[in-house]
Amino acid sequence: MQRKHFLALLAVILVALVVVLLLPHGELVQTLAAVPIFGALSAVVVDILREQAKRQQESQLAESQQRFSLAAGSHMASTAFDKHVAFCEEYVAEVLSALRTLFREGPTQEALDHSDRLLQIKQKYVLWITRDVEARLEPFERALRRIGANDRAERLFPEGEGSVQRMTETYRQFAEVLGTEHMGTEWEGEPITDVAAVSRVVAQLRDILGVEELTRLRAAIVRNALA
Repeated sequence: MQRKHFLALLAVILVALVVVLLLPHGELVQTLAAVPIFGALSAVVVDILREQAKRQQESQLAESQQRFSLAAGSHMASTAFDKHVAFCEEYVAEVLSALRTLFREGPTQEALDHSDRLLQIKQKYVLWITRDVEARLEPFERALRRIGANDRAERLFPEGEGSVQRMTETYRQFAEVLGTEHMGTEWEGEPITDVAAVSRVVAQLRDILGVEELTRLRAAIVRNALA
Protein backbone atom coordinates (compact mmCIF):
# COMPACT_ATOMS: atom_id res chain seq x y z
CA MET A 1 0.00 0.00 0.00
CA GLN A 2 2.80 2.42 0.88
CA ARG A 3 4.63 1.60 -2.36
CA LYS A 4 1.53 2.20 -4.51
CA HIS A 5 0.91 5.50 -2.77
CA PHE A 6 4.52 6.56 -3.34
CA LEU A 7 4.35 5.64 -7.04
CA ALA A 8 1.13 7.58 -7.42
CA LEU A 9 2.78 10.68 -5.96
CA LEU A 10 5.71 10.29 -8.35
CA ALA A 11 3.28 10.04 -11.23
CA VAL A 12 1.63 13.28 -10.13
CA ILE A 13 5.02 14.99 -10.03
CA LEU A 14 5.97 13.74 -13.51
CA VAL A 15 2.64 14.78 -15.02
CA ALA A 16 2.92 18.21 -13.43
CA LEU A 17 6.46 18.63 -14.79
CA VAL A 18 5.31 17.70 -18.28
CA VAL A 19 2.46 20.19 -18.03
CA VAL A 20 4.84 22.93 -16.92
CA LEU A 21 7.14 22.23 -19.86
CA LEU A 22 4.37 22.04 -22.48
CA LEU A 23 2.21 24.96 -21.39
CA PRO A 24 2.98 28.51 -22.52
CA HIS A 25 5.64 30.15 -20.41
CA GLY A 26 3.34 32.61 -18.70
CA GLU A 27 4.16 33.22 -15.06
CA LEU A 28 0.61 32.60 -13.81
CA VAL A 29 0.13 29.45 -15.89
CA GLN A 30 3.42 27.93 -14.79
CA THR A 31 2.78 28.82 -11.16
CA LEU A 32 -0.60 27.10 -11.22
CA ALA A 33 0.84 24.08 -12.98
CA ALA A 34 3.64 23.82 -10.41
CA VAL A 35 1.25 23.65 -7.45
CA PRO A 36 0.72 19.86 -7.75
CA ILE A 37 4.49 19.37 -7.78
CA PHE A 38 4.96 21.09 -4.43
CA GLY A 39 1.94 19.29 -2.98
CA ALA A 40 3.17 15.90 -4.13
CA LEU A 41 6.72 16.58 -2.92
CA SER A 42 5.36 17.58 0.49
CA ALA A 43 3.31 14.39 0.64
CA VAL A 44 6.39 12.33 -0.27
CA VAL A 45 8.42 13.96 2.50
CA VAL A 46 5.64 13.38 5.04
CA ASP A 47 5.35 9.73 3.99
CA ILE A 48 9.10 9.22 4.29
CA LEU A 49 9.19 10.78 7.76
CA ARG A 50 6.19 8.76 8.89
CA GLU A 51 7.76 5.54 7.62
CA GLN A 52 11.05 6.33 9.36
CA ALA A 53 9.24 7.03 12.64
CA LYS A 54 7.33 3.77 12.36
CA ARG A 55 10.49 1.78 11.66
CA GLN A 56 12.28 3.45 14.57
CA GLN A 57 9.40 2.61 16.91
CA GLU A 58 9.36 -0.99 15.72
CA SER A 59 13.13 -1.19 16.17
CA GLN A 60 12.95 0.16 19.72
CA LEU A 61 10.16 -2.26 20.59
CA ALA A 62 12.11 -5.18 19.14
CA GLU A 63 15.19 -4.12 21.11
CA SER A 64 13.15 -3.89 24.31
CA GLN A 65 11.70 -7.33 23.68
CA GLN A 66 15.18 -8.73 23.07
CA ARG A 67 16.56 -7.21 26.28
CA PHE A 68 13.59 -8.54 28.21
CA SER A 69 14.03 -12.01 26.70
CA LEU A 70 17.74 -12.05 27.55
CA ALA A 71 17.11 -10.82 31.09
CA ALA A 72 14.26 -13.23 31.74
CA GLY A 73 15.65 -16.21 29.89
CA SER A 74 18.57 -17.19 32.11
CA HIS A 75 18.17 -19.74 34.87
CA MET A 76 19.29 -17.31 37.57
CA ALA A 77 16.88 -14.63 36.34
CA SER A 78 14.01 -17.11 36.34
CA THR A 79 14.91 -18.30 39.83
CA ALA A 80 15.22 -14.74 41.14
CA PHE A 81 11.87 -13.79 39.66
CA ASP A 82 10.20 -16.84 41.20
CA LYS A 83 11.70 -15.93 44.57
CA HIS A 84 10.50 -12.35 44.22
CA VAL A 85 7.00 -13.57 43.43
CA ALA A 86 7.00 -15.88 46.45
CA PHE A 87 8.33 -13.13 48.72
CA CYS A 88 5.79 -10.57 47.52
CA GLU A 89 2.88 -12.97 47.87
CA GLU A 90 3.84 -13.97 51.41
CA TYR A 91 4.64 -10.42 52.45
CA VAL A 92 1.45 -8.87 51.09
CA ALA A 93 -0.64 -11.63 52.68
CA GLU A 94 0.81 -10.71 56.09
CA VAL A 95 0.38 -7.00 55.38
CA LEU A 96 -3.31 -7.50 54.63
CA SER A 97 -3.63 -9.67 57.72
CA ALA A 98 -2.20 -6.82 59.79
CA LEU A 99 -4.64 -4.43 58.16
CA ARG A 100 -7.57 -6.66 59.09
CA THR A 101 -6.32 -6.80 62.68
CA LEU A 102 -6.08 -3.02 62.89
CA PHE A 103 -9.55 -2.58 61.43
CA ARG A 104 -10.95 -5.12 63.89
CA GLU A 105 -9.04 -4.20 67.05
CA GLY A 106 -7.78 -0.69 66.42
CA PRO A 107 -4.24 0.15 67.61
CA THR A 108 -3.29 -3.05 69.40
CA GLN A 109 -0.23 -4.85 70.70
CA GLU A 110 -1.00 -7.57 68.15
CA ALA A 111 0.68 -5.29 65.63
CA LEU A 112 3.99 -6.47 67.12
CA ASP A 113 3.18 -10.05 66.11
CA HIS A 114 2.52 -8.95 62.54
CA SER A 115 5.76 -6.98 62.52
CA ASP A 116 7.67 -10.05 63.71
CA ARG A 117 6.14 -12.21 60.99
CA LEU A 118 7.04 -9.64 58.33
CA LEU A 119 10.63 -9.70 59.60
CA GLN A 120 10.66 -13.49 59.39
CA ILE A 121 9.48 -13.34 55.78
CA LYS A 122 12.27 -10.93 54.89
CA GLN A 123 14.83 -13.14 56.61
CA LYS A 124 13.54 -16.14 54.67
CA TYR A 125 14.21 -14.37 51.37
CA VAL A 126 17.20 -12.31 52.50
CA LEU A 127 19.35 -13.57 49.59
CA TRP A 128 16.81 -12.43 47.01
CA ILE A 129 15.68 -8.99 48.15
CA THR A 130 17.83 -5.89 47.94
CA ARG A 131 18.62 -3.34 50.61
CA ASP A 132 16.56 -0.84 48.67
CA VAL A 133 13.50 -3.08 48.96
CA GLU A 134 14.09 -3.51 52.68
CA ALA A 135 14.42 0.26 53.12
CA ARG A 136 11.19 0.91 51.23
CA LEU A 137 9.24 -1.55 53.39
CA GLU A 138 10.76 -0.43 56.69
CA PRO A 139 8.41 2.55 57.38
CA PHE A 140 5.39 0.25 57.48
CA GLU A 141 7.09 -2.28 59.74
CA ARG A 142 8.37 0.48 62.03
CA ALA A 143 4.87 1.92 62.34
CA LEU A 144 3.51 -1.51 63.31
CA ARG A 145 6.23 -1.88 65.95
CA ARG A 146 5.44 1.51 67.45
CA ILE A 147 1.72 0.78 67.54
CA GLY A 148 2.27 -2.59 69.21
CA ALA A 149 4.92 -1.40 71.66
CA ASN A 150 2.93 1.65 72.74
CA ASP A 151 -0.23 -0.35 73.28
CA ARG A 152 1.65 -3.00 75.26
CA ALA A 153 3.28 -0.32 77.42
CA GLU A 154 -0.12 1.26 78.03
CA ARG A 155 -1.54 -2.08 79.12
CA LEU A 156 1.36 -2.65 81.50
CA PHE A 157 1.44 0.90 82.86
CA PRO A 158 -2.02 2.42 82.38
CA GLU A 159 -2.09 6.16 82.91
CA GLY A 160 1.59 6.07 83.81
CA GLU A 161 4.20 8.64 82.92
CA GLY A 162 4.11 9.48 79.22
CA SER A 163 0.73 7.80 78.74
CA VAL A 164 -0.80 10.71 76.85
CA GLN A 165 2.21 10.99 74.55
CA ARG A 166 2.14 7.25 73.88
CA MET A 167 -1.52 7.29 72.99
CA THR A 168 -1.05 10.27 70.70
CA GLU A 169 1.86 8.56 68.96
CA THR A 170 -0.06 5.29 68.73
CA TYR A 171 -3.03 6.83 66.95
CA ARG A 172 -0.75 8.92 64.80
CA GLN A 173 1.01 5.77 63.57
CA PHE A 174 -2.35 4.06 63.20
CA ALA A 175 -3.47 6.85 60.86
CA GLU A 176 -0.20 6.61 58.91
CA VAL A 177 -0.63 2.86 58.38
CA LEU A 178 -4.22 3.17 57.19
CA GLY A 179 -3.18 6.09 55.00
CA THR A 180 -5.07 8.91 53.36
CA GLU A 181 -7.35 6.42 51.63
CA HIS A 182 -9.02 5.61 54.96
CA MET A 183 -8.03 8.46 57.29
CA GLY A 184 -8.06 11.56 55.10
CA THR A 185 -5.16 13.92 54.53
CA GLU A 186 -4.68 15.11 58.13
CA TRP A 187 -4.56 13.76 61.66
CA GLU A 188 -5.02 16.29 64.46
CA GLY A 189 -3.88 19.10 62.20
CA GLU A 190 -0.79 17.32 60.85
CA PRO A 191 -0.57 15.91 57.32
CA ILE A 192 -0.63 12.17 56.73
CA THR A 193 2.29 11.27 54.45
CA ASP A 194 1.32 7.75 53.26
CA VAL A 195 4.98 6.74 53.69
CA ALA A 196 3.93 3.85 55.93
CA ALA A 197 0.53 3.24 54.35
CA VAL A 198 -0.62 -0.23 53.35
CA SER A 199 -1.47 1.00 49.85
CA ARG A 200 2.10 2.21 49.40
CA VAL A 201 3.50 -1.14 50.52
CA VAL A 202 1.34 -2.97 47.98
CA ALA A 203 2.42 -0.54 45.24
CA GLN A 204 6.08 -1.11 46.11
CA LEU A 205 5.64 -4.87 45.94
CA ARG A 206 4.13 -4.44 42.48
CA ASP A 207 7.21 -2.42 41.54
CA ILE A 208 9.47 -5.26 42.67
CA LEU A 209 7.72 -7.61 40.26
CA GLY A 210 7.56 -5.00 37.50
CA VAL A 211 3.84 -5.62 37.09
CA GLU A 212 3.11 -2.27 35.48
CA GLU A 213 6.11 -2.47 33.13
CA LEU A 214 5.13 -5.97 32.03
CA THR A 215 1.56 -4.83 31.45
CA ARG A 216 2.71 -1.86 29.35
CA LEU A 217 5.08 -4.07 27.34
CA ARG A 218 2.33 -6.58 26.67
CA ALA A 219 -0.03 -3.80 25.59
CA ALA A 220 2.62 -2.40 23.23
CA ILE A 221 3.18 -5.84 21.69
CA VAL A 222 -0.55 -6.30 21.16
CA ARG A 223 -0.91 -2.84 19.60
CA ASN A 224 2.03 -3.51 17.30
CA ALA A 225 0.57 -6.86 16.25
CA LEU A 226 -2.79 -5.28 15.43
CA ALA A 227 -1.31 -2.28 13.60
